[in-house]
Amino acid sequence: MTIPYRLLAASLGLLLAAFALYALWTIPSLLPRWGASPAGFALFVGWLALAAAAWPLARGRWTGRRVWIPLLAVVVLLRLAVLGMTWGHVPAGDPIIYVRLARDMLAGHGLSFTDPFTGVTFRALYPPLYPVLLAAAGALLGLGPVMLWASNLLCDGIAAWLIVRIGDRAGSRPAGLAAACLYLVWPTFILATPFAQKEPLVATLVLALALRLLRLRAHAPKTGDAAIFGLLTGLLALTQPGLATMPLMFALLLLPVLGLPRLFALAWRSIPVFLLVMAPWWIRNGLLFGQFVPLTSTGGLGLWIGNNPHATGNWMMLPPEIGRLPELEQSARAAAVAKAWIIAHPVDMLRINLIKLVRTFGIEQFTLVRATLLRPALPAAIAPALLPLLQGALFTLLVATTGSMHRALHVKSGRLILLLLAAVVAQLLLFDLWFEFAERHRYVVMPFLFLTLGFAIADRNAPRPTA
Repeated sequence: MTIPYRLLAASLGLLLAAFALYALWTIPSLLPRWGASPAGFALFVGWLALAAAAWPLARGRWTGRRVWIPLLAVVVLLRLAVLGMTWGHVPAGDPIIYVRLARDMLAGHGLSFTDPFTGVTFRALYPPLYPVLLAAAGALLGLGPVMLWASNLLCDGIAAWLIVRIGDRAGSRPAGLAAACLYLVWPTFILATPFAQKEPLVATLVLALALRLLRLRAHAPKTGDAAIFGLLTGLLALTQPGLATMPLMFALLLLPVLGLPRLFALAWRSIPVFLLVMAPWWIRNGLLFGQFVPLTSTGGLGLWIGNNPHATGNWMMLPPEIGRLPELEQSARAAAVAKAWIIAHPVDMLRINLIKLVRTFGIEQFTLVRATLLRPALPAAIAPALLPLLQGALFTLLVATTGSMHRALHVKSGRLILLLLAAVVAQLLLFDLWFEFAERHRYVVMPFLFLTLGFAIADRNAPRPTA
């Protein structure tokens, strides 16, 4: 099967160009809310200088410990600065809920969450893996800000290492090094380090899946490959149910490269391990609810949040008549209301979801929203200083990646990275867009944008860096 790489690159480039134009066009609407200060533009210029390290890395000009030790030191110091800035400030929303879930598990109360507004107790609202890992880390190190900071730094470090390995497997370790550098210095990820969040874990699992599939280029799947693939697939489903089909999308896009026999053998042999990973969650839910709950109880809620007359893609409270129902009944009722609205308003549904798509990829303000919810509040000067940095970095990346599509086609194995990027984008467009869909759902795409840019810069004749 011949892959139309040029058409694929053109389609991705056109999509990213549209997002870049929106990112620029929407800046005037962001300024009245957040403001922009000279310090913000200075921070943006400083980030550009830091991100520029990707160029000599991709070209193979910077190699060895003399380069990586200073870069990693900067990465850690920047995260330490953010930890200091947020020290003593308590977040709202998911970051504090995850800590409470972990604390309750350590106290022997199990995985449950009671909504303070409605009094409804949810036992399968949050996927279990991240709270369980948080509780395990908390049992050893406590559930304080240092542990959260260290766990996010560890996840970011593992994700960066996986990015390097993907670049290596695809044919250019320098390109992987450049992408890892961009990942580690991305402003949003640095600013999120002190908070309990599952996105770094999600990125790590998705990257590990991609790397495992790329290994099949070298040999037929072995028992260990299948076991790891099944394990990663199950862990991803238990972390971010919306990405449960991500392994399938990777396999479909890589099918012409890896071949059906190898992919079928991998999938078939991985099923027992996947079932073994999922079984405890299924058994637990069956005992609690008396019925099969495969992933979480959020499906219906997410569909309503993504499809109602006032939907923006961000979380919003359910109407009282739905929000006070028991957990599974609430989800079923919300799904029914959303489906009825979709059937009655198909044009509005498409319009709202198109708006969700461009806003998710074209705006970088979730960090600012999170900062405004901290108590006590941060100084008022923080938001005007961060908006130029965050939105400027996103616009720069979108423009750079758009311009890199054609070049990535002609660098050694750059086409493989385009297939991986296309798989993640297809996953979001086909499955995730129609539910709750906001900026943080875009974060899983970022490593593959960085890899695309790294391969576009890479010199096919560059020497392989030494450790």
